[in-house]
Amino acid sequence: MNVDLKCSDNIKGIITEMLENRKIKITTESDIVIIEKGYEIENGKIGIVFELSTLNNLIHFLDSFLGQQENKKVITGKYEGGYEVISYNQISYFEGIGNDVFCIVDNKKYKVKEKLYELEEKLRDHGFIRISKSFIVNIIEIDQIQPWFNGKLLLKMKDTSLNIYVTRRYLKEFKTFLGL
Repeated sequence: MNVDLKCSDNIKGIITEMLENRKIKITTESDIVIIEKGYEIENGKIGIVFELSTLNNLIHFLDSFLGQQENKKVITGKYEGGYEVISYNQISYFEGIGNDVFCIVDNKKYKVKEKLYELEEKLRDHGFIRISKSFIVNIIEIDQIQPWFNGKLLLKMKDTSLNIYVTRRYLKEFKTFLGL
């Protein structure tokens, strides 16, 4: 599938990578345009309009449209003695504490069986990135990115008061992922 992309430069890298991971080629020749709200669409083209806050919805739509199976985009987490199946787009971040890894969804902690290095590889194509020895974050769940001391970045996550640091070891890959 081919699409044109019209969006701000600060998110173009993220969206480009997500589209390419879904085998969607970006070309100005396409009659279909994925367009950020506020940008104009050329006459004769069909537009799929999104806002940064609805980027997960856009990804879900594209996955459904392309016929990708939802069961590939879930993880099983243990919570209060039972198990729940959690969609990737619900997850804010993963945190490693000791030998355990937890998935955070709406301020609930679910224990998962995978190790952080396994999740890092498995979720790379789904908008997740490792930012420190203990954290993998869903890029869409980041509210603000601020420069911090010693070359680190401070991430303020949506819907929580949690601040997470991108350590120097992961800084270059993080900036590349965002297209900075």
